[in-house]
Amino acid sequence: MPPAHARPARRPVALIPFGAVVLGLPTVLRPGSTLAQVTYTVTFCLFVVLAWAGVRAQPRGRPAYALVAGGLTAWLAGDLLYALLTRVFGEFDGVSPGDVLWIAGYPLIATGLLLMTRLRAAGRLRESLLDGLAMATVVASLFGQFLVLPAVVGEGFTLDVLTGAFYPFGDVLLFAAAVLLVLAPGDRRGPTRYLVAALTLTFLGDVVITVLSERLPEFDTARLDAVLLLANGLLVAALRHPRAGQLTAARAADERLHPARVVFLGIAMLAMPALTHLRVSATAAERWASLTATVILSVIVLIRFTLVVRDQERVRATLAHRATHDRMTGLVNRSELHARLDLALRRDPPAGLLAVYLDLDGFKSVNDRYGHAAGDAVLVEVAARLRATLRPADTVARVGGDEFVVVPADVHDARSAAALAARLDRIVRTPVRYRDAVLEVGVSIGTAFAGDLDRPDVDALLAAADAAMYRTKAVRRAAAPTAAPAPVS
Repeated sequence: MPPAHARPARRPVALIPFGAVVLGLPTVLRPGSTLAQVTYTVTFCLFVVLAWAGVRAQPRGRPAYALVAGGLTAWLAGDLLYALLTRVFGEFDGVSPGDVLWIAGYPLIATGLLLMTRLRAAGRLRESLLDGLAMATVVASLFGQFLVLPAVVGEGFTLDVLTGAFYPFGDVLLFAAAVLLVLAPGDRRGPTRYLVAALTLTFLGDVVITVLSERLPEFDTARLDAVLLLANGLLVAALRHPRAGQLTAARAADERLHPARVVFLGIAMLAMPALTHLRVSATAAERWASLTATVILSVIVLIRFTLVVRDQERVRATLAHRATHDRMTGLVNRSELHARLDLALRRDPPAGLLAVYLDLDGFKSVNDRYGHAAGDAVLVEVAARLRATLRPADTVARVGGDEFVVVPADVHDARSAAALAARLDRIVRTPVRYRDAVLEVGVSIGTAFAGDLDRPDVDALLAAADAAMYRTKAVRRAAAPTAAPAPVS
């Protein structure tokens, strides 16, 4: 029996794509043979079983994994249905019932991958979605102009043409999912690499098969089914990976610009003008398709640019606010207070400029008895009360641990200053409820007018108000000590 602390052996997921390569050789060497059909079908069935076993092993985001496994199951069911129907009715000349299942696999897998990225990057997919949509627009335009429109022009809107159009646009869905996996926040190692490799092979395999079917009809494209089998194996390896849970695990945001993002956007911006320039003899339908794609791409890029500019403005505003305001209380900080007082003292005349200095009494007792979280709650509540009591034109600043300064906009005489100090004293002394306790603090207030100073400047004004505050504190201590905070009875 292994020791209790032994780590479980890693599942050799690399054997899955390796097995796909080995078991896909008969399909490459002898396409259409019984050996090729049996090995391909048995391998594909084994992959689907392994995929669903991987789904059951995931505790988080299981529907996302199930959709990917469901897409593989739809492709396998399409193969089995087609094989059964051709054995009974012979080869189909056009669309078969299997096409419904094959086509259904693309949106199932793409939806599952989208759910995975939403789970691991919740609320942070906006930019990645726009970038993926931009690239998907370019690829969809290329497929439409080189694969779909020529078939429509040559054969019209037949069932075969319309059904055939679903396959390249299914590949567009997988391409967009691959781009999203690369660009979205989250771990891009391990299972993500298997997914990206699987989607890339599926995309390239479908494109090559479609192009060769049209350009080289004598080439047996059944040989390339081995490429799709390998792609399916890579998809299963991602679901069976020991770290498959990373596909849906949330991670901290990585704010660095991924190089692939620049490459993808650059290609998207250049592709449409280059295509328009090269195709000078395009038909009217192709020109309209190109124009539509260009408009869509331009709208996406403009939205992306607008979002980037707004994010930069928001970041600048946040940084500017942090530079001038206290983080905990949101009040003006000492440096911003100095700047505002300096500007006010330069006015003519500054004699009526008043500074009100507040220092909380009993604040240390709150910290000692209830902890610093309780002290922070008192500071935040006092700051909120000061803001609510004063007017927007007044300045309220936190200049120390439990020290505040108020600079009213239009208090110019001693009587008004005393009334303001009394009002501030009353609102600060109102008890603060914190959890199951009521916290009580007192306040000592000092006031100073700039006109009473011999040389009025910022430091002298604040020092005078501070000195007045300490005189008030000394008088109150001599008269009656501040009562200690008491819990709720």
